Amino acid sequence: MAGVTNPGPPRRVALTGPTGSLGALLLPRLIADEGVESVLTLGLRAPPPENSGKVSFQTLDLSRPDAEGTLTAALTDGKIDALFHLALLLGPIHDPALAHELEVVGTLQVLSAVSRAQVARLILPSFTMLYGARGEKPAVLPETATLHGCPASRFVTDRVRVEQEVALFAERHPGTLVRVLRFAPVLGRTVDNPATRLLRRAVVPTLLGFDPLWQCLHEEDAGAALHLALRGAKGGPFNIVGRGTLPLSAVIHEAGSQSLPLPTPLARAALRALNGLGVTSVPLNLLDYFRYSWVADGEKARQGLGFTPRYNTREAAASIRGS
Repeated sequence: MAGVTNPGPPRRVALTGPTGSLGALLLPRLIADEGVESVLTLGLRAPPPENSGKVSFQTLDLSRPDAEGTLTAALTDGKIDALFHLALLLGPIHDPALAHELEVVGTLQVLSAVSRAQVARLILPSFTMLYGARGEKPAVLPETATLHGCPASRFVTDRVRVEQEVALFAERHPGTLVRVLRFAPVLGRTVDNPATRLLRRAVVPTLLGFDPLWQCLHEEDAGAALHLALRGAKGGPFNIVGRGTLPLSAVIHEAGSQSLPLPTPLARAALRALNGLGVTSVPLNLLDYFRYSWVADGEKARQGLGFTPRYNTREAAASIRGS
């Protein structure tokens, strides 16, 4: 995704998924931003009321076949300058077909609406886990690294497909500046995602003989990075990571949990049992992320977004327990 001629400072902003973890982190920053004139929120539920008068709400269900038309009209009528597409599924996925509709087909509808409404800027979150956890890869992954994903996981595969479609859109629509923020696992007291649900457990099964390096991102840094993406003229993907790395065992310890190293067959059985009881929701086909490191380079975000994390990985992990 190449750079685009500066489209000017966005004054009218919209976001899908306003009540999700990332939407809740971004919305207060947009309200406080004096350069933002209005914020249109789009989703199934309205965000909590606020007193600025900036925020409006419109119902949008991206699983419906008419969502593209609804979104196009909303973006056009609101004269939207920038759209944050934050409607992600981060909870347990019980219906893979519906998840595919929301993630992939829903994003395709968003891209079509952005094109038809001629929105100047599009910002989407993604994840560093899309690089994949593999034994044979660079020690530090730049944005140009291949997104190997995790072929056994539809959760990851759908997100790789989303990035591919977004990259094609950026090539075909140079008039829209497209930014994809690839987040390391976002941790904090207010966020709910697979990593926080795992690390909030008293005991976390891990793989005996493996202790990969993890990067984590504090929730406040995630909100700050999203806000920074509103301005500037450099497009493309950006790795958004906290400072430093820790072994997975240390991340678990800092989060206030205890790691329980088990041989792989026992770890699979333990996670299967915990998932069955509703205690955690770690897909067994993601166990490679407990085996191999997946560390991303954050330098491009520093130069292209002006993003420098305030918190390191240790502080991000400790924030789960309020430290």
